[in-house]
Amino acid sequence: MYVMTRILKVEKGQKAILQERFSQPFRLQTVDGFIKREVLIDEKNPAYDVYRIAVYWDSREAFYAWEGSAEHKALHQNGKGHGEMTGLIEATKETYFELATIYAK
Repeated sequence: MYVMTRILKVEKGQKAILQERFSQPFRLQTVDGFIKREVLIDEKNPAYDVYRIAVYWDSREAFYAWEGSAEHKALHQNGKGHGEMTGLIEATKETYFELATIYAK
């Protein structure tokens, strides 16, 4: 499994808007190799919240196929990205390979 993670540092007060935004169906749900998306929040800092958006793929090749697709490139054309995000302070991207997973018995 391959995981692409975006870490967003966002001003306080955006939680309800982002919860609504990330709870909606979205395009990746129909892309080959997509497994799931998780959106996590860390609210402990008094000035901002940190959102960790993890998108799980069955392989790195599936992720690269999406990232290199004409549709994905069109989403980011002219610096548009996925739409403006109010209160965004910082955004970073990380990628990981699954090393081990344990499930409940």
